[in-house]
Amino acid sequence: MKKIVFCIQFLFIVVVCFAQVPPNYRFVKTWHIDDRFGVADSIPVDTTHLNYQGANPIDRFSIANSYNGNLGSPIQSKLYFDRPANTDFIFSNAYFPYIMNAQSATFYNTKTPYSYLDYNTGGSNYRAEDHLKFLFTANVNKKLNFGTTLDYIYAPGEYKNQAVQRFSGSLFGSYSGKHYSAIGIISINNLSNYENGGIVDTFNINPSGIATSEIKTNIVGYANYKSNQLFYNHQYSVGFERPVRINDDSVRMDYVPVTSFAHTLKVNDERKRYFEPSTVGKPFYVNTYLPFNQTNDTSALQTITNNFSVSLVEEFNKWIPFGLTAFIENELQNYTFNSDSLVNHMFQTTTKVGGILSKQKGQIFRYNILGELSFLGYKAGNFKLEGNVGGFFKLWKDSISLVANGFIRNESPSYFLQHYQSNHFIWDNSFSNIYRTQIGGTFSIPTRLFSLKVSVENLTQYIYFNSSALPQQFSGNIQVLAFNLKQDFHVGKFGLENNVVYQLTSNHGILPLPEVTLYHNLYYDDLWFKVLSMQIGVNVRYHTAYYAPSYMPATGQFINQSKVKIGNYPVMTAYLNFHLKRTRFFFEYYHLNELFMSGKYFSMPNYPIDP
Repeated sequence: MKKIVFCIQFLFIVVVCFAQVPPNYRFVKTWHIDDRFGVADSIPVDTTHLNYQGANPIDRFSIANSYNGNLGSPIQSKLYFDRPANTDFIFSNAYFPYIMNAQSATFYNTKTPYSYLDYNTGGSNYRAEDHLKFLFTANVNKKLNFGTTLDYIYAPGEYKNQAVQRFSGSLFGSYSGKHYSAIGIISINNLSNYENGGIVDTFNINPSGIATSEIKTNIVGYANYKSNQLFYNHQYSVGFERPVRINDDSVRMDYVPVTSFAHTLKVNDERKRYFEPSTVGKPFYVNTYLPFNQTNDTSALQTITNNFSVSLVEEFNKWIPFGLTAFIENELQNYTFNSDSLVNHMFQTTTKVGGILSKQKGQIFRYNILGELSFLGYKAGNFKLEGNVGGFFKLWKDSISLVANGFIRNESPSYFLQHYQSNHFIWDNSFSNIYRTQIGGTFSIPTRLFSLKVSVENLTQYIYFNSSALPQQFSGNIQVLAFNLKQDFHVGKFGLENNVVYQLTSNHGILPLPEVTLYHNLYYDDLWFKVLSMQIGVNVRYHTAYYAPSYMPATGQFINQSKVKIGNYPVMTAYLNFHLKRTRFFFEYYHLNELFMSGKYFSMPNYPIDP
């Protein structure tokens, strides 16, 4: 049975008279923050009705992904420049799109309480995927806001031993005063998923007369990932009052900050467990080191980070039109890994200093440049220089945007890449630092719905997981070049969205990437009965064939392989979107082309996407 998705979402603002709330949600302001310095970046309130069917974590992450097949499962983007930066806890990389923390959280300021409820369900009989999200936020006064979120996924999957259960939640708040401001969040994430190692018979992907849930898989395993965070940033500014003339008869006194003193506390607790009830007679793993009939591997990393900064605020002096920040940061880490009764601990500390030169208030020219150096502790000698420069101007009736960005990084490998012990994998390495240089730029014409992003990166001493699922360092250089083109068209009530990505890698054996990736979305958009917005369309995702990385359940890593090519198969989806006042809902039929096309529709080796 094909996968049909149904979703209904309620957006409502609790007021005395419900009908008086305007549809543009001007009472609500939203923003993201930088999880290091607490710098706010305003974003629009999510009220659009277009393409709401693509709001799930997988589709929002990237237009092409490797994943186990169902929502909530481990995932890696097939586009190199869409992949997040590797973390010290290497087991978290595969869960990035599902994690709630300060970096992914949205903060609010609202004149009236604001609530949001979202429910998605879809799939074949008895194996439906459910996704429930809830948000509530309210202001105590003009300065103080608080809120909470809940996010729950239950996805049994279309194949055996594939079920996923994920729960995340948060309590957040912000305070914005004249001199003192603060923002904070407490978040918890608990993701549990069965590991099946993929299907056994990859040549007969959809045998007639056999349900997908009866197809034989390689193993029965279980993985659990937990990530909890406490984040708190507070700042105190000193400045002066400056008169601002409103009209000929009145003057208003505005407070102008000059210097800001800030402190950020971030406490992370991350844990990963892999469990197998039985290791007897299982040829899936080459090695089994411990004399037990089951596997019970656990790894953990606790990190406490304190960042202290002093900033000269940009807008206080028209003769010095830039902001300047100096900071010092200390990071204390406790690495733990154990297999059954063998426990290993390693405590490390690192101290960094750095500075930021920025100009974010201009309408034509903006920039932000950061430099930092680790001078003491485990990561001593690491350094980073990164920045972006943007120009924004008008050309006739068009808005033009030119943004350049880049970085130079010298990074120590994660302790878990150097040392690790488990039932199936043991390694003890002495890898060198990884050196990365990246430059890129984006040219966009928003009024023409056009953007072109060009990115190039050079990697030295790149670390990857080889075909034996062990970390290995490449001593040479690898270059990656990507062109990301987006161009949308509108003719009357019809729209066509296009996203084409062309990637080149200088070493396909170590860093494999699909050369061409496509996403196209054709739809009809209209307003019915003056109140009901409707969108009907079909989209398609496609990438050329390549030796896509496989997945290793015991370590949660994507590993290189050179036996099976994945790709050259489109995935089409038909959908209906509706938006009525504060309610959105959609119907979607996923993988429509499987009705009339034959082919091996794998996300990665041994892991089919849903039929």
